[in-house]
Amino acid sequence: MKITVVIPYYQREAGLLKRAVASIIAQSLSEQWLVEIIVVDDGSPSPARDERFDALPDQISIRIVEQENGGVGAARNAGISAADPATAYLAFLDSDDEWGPSHLQSAVAQLDAGADFYFDNNIIDEGRDAFSYSAYMQVKHGKLDLDRPFVGIMDGQEGFEAILHECLPHTSQVVYNFQRHSAVRFETHMRRAGEDQIFWLTLAHRSHRIAYSTAVNGNRGIGISIYRESLAWDSPNGLSRVADEILMRTTIRRKFDLTAGQKRLLQQDAQRVCDHFAFLAVRNARKQPRQLSEALSRLTRESPGFWLMVPASLLRLPAYVRKLRREAELQQ
Repeated sequence: MKITVVIPYYQREAGLLKRAVASIIAQSLSEQWLVEIIVVDDGSPSPARDERFDALPDQISIRIVEQENGGVGAARNAGISAADPATAYLAFLDSDDEWGPSHLQSAVAQLDAGADFYFDNNIIDEGRDAFSYSAYMQVKHGKLDLDRPFVGIMDGQEGFEAILHECLPHTSQVVYNFQRHSAVRFETHMRRAGEDQIFWLTLAHRSHRIAYSTAVNGNRGIGISIYRESLAWDSPNGLSRVADEILMRTTIRRKFDLTAGQKRLLQQDAQRVCDHFAFLAVRNARKQPRQLSEALSRLTRESPGFWLMVPASLLRLPAYVRKLRREAELQQ
């Protein structure tokens, strides 16, 4: 039985990929499983072929695929397409992230029991776990006791509803049944945000059973993060990221047959994101005219409803700025 691990790679610092691969080697997995690691070098400044890995056990192999830079979605798609068609389960791991030693073992147990896809918890910010930020987890389970982890099960409809409103799985913690979902691919027109959430929505939409574990089985790294580096208000890529978040919601409306309630909540989410886009546009118009022009061109071309949201966002802009300032003060 084979597990394929897809690692998109774009880093400036050597050694991060070696740590990620070492965490795969350290997995507590039965010898009946073969693991193939496919590293997709997406035009990385620090080439993947220059990395030196620890000795691989017999059941683990590694293959490097090189391509011109196309973004993380295109890199993951290249890895999926390169996977052996006989692959039972496919997992993702970002090149600067690491797995806990029982991640694959936990995933295999749930997938063998009939889950279509699986994800577990990880550490993301100064020791805080990802699930502690999740509205779904808070409503469903309250405050989690990380010393007493458990496995939760939801059907595809519940999973779709949960993921519609937040990107509940972190990419590096996802493993799914490749035989059932080998045709699913990432959207490539969004390069800074949203492509992963649509992938999980597609899996959920096609799934009967989704499993998740509150156990912390991963650690998010500190290498290049296309998403994180665009979060600052003055980031030159901030407008592009927020445009992607608006386009993500346009893509969701196009791809899925949503209920009236889901459409309404998605529109509210899109309006909230448009408020932030208006803030960034006004803040950075003089410093980043090219980035603003490119983002507006994309939104005009790919999200026809964008301009209908703009008047309301501009009217709310003073109140939105006050809100952001209060939040910033509280964080200091």
